[in-house]
Amino acid sequence: MSGKDFGRPFEAGIFARLARVGDMLADLVGHLATLALLCLTGSIVLGIVFRWVGIDNSWTYDLDLYSLAWTAFAGAVLTARYGRHVTAGIALERMVSGMPSRVLRLIRVIIVVGFLILLTISAWWLTISSIETNEKTIDVVQWPVWIAEAALPFGVAFWALAELCNAILPKRRAAGDSIEIGD
Repeated sequence: MSGKDFGRPFEAGIFARLARVGDMLADLVGHLATLALLCLTGSIVLGIVFRWVGIDNSWTYDLDLYSLAWTAFAGAVLTARYGRHVTAGIALERMVSGMPSRVLRLIRVIIVVGFLILLTISAWWLTISSIETNEKTIDVVQWPVWIAEAALPFGVAFWALAELCNAILPKRRAAGDSIEIGD
């Protein structure tokens, strides 16, 4: 069995298939985060070199911001799916001590996913507004602003999906880590 197999009786069931799809989506978005991080690194290096030789590098600043937004929100999906993300659970557990852990997890999921859904809807309308108004940056390249803004609804929607997957599917860990059910 690979590092991502369950090794549990319901291995071939619908939950196992959903977990595999969730893992594939998280990995795909993780590759997007990696690409954005490489763009960010290259843009910073180009900005330094262009500044050093006296070439206008104002466009690299916008590329830096766009890449950072995509790195942050695409990376959040990957870390949330594999349980490496900071969540609202700590504060919630302190507020309602003595409550069963399943109830706490349910409350945490409702709070986090509810917030992420509202954020996705708001970010979606912001992105649509930028597309409709043809908003562009003011530098030489004139990047479309919606490219950076699209990172938010895209990343947050998949982050909400990852949180839901973690709530109803077995806990997923990075390859080689042990897998725990219903942690």
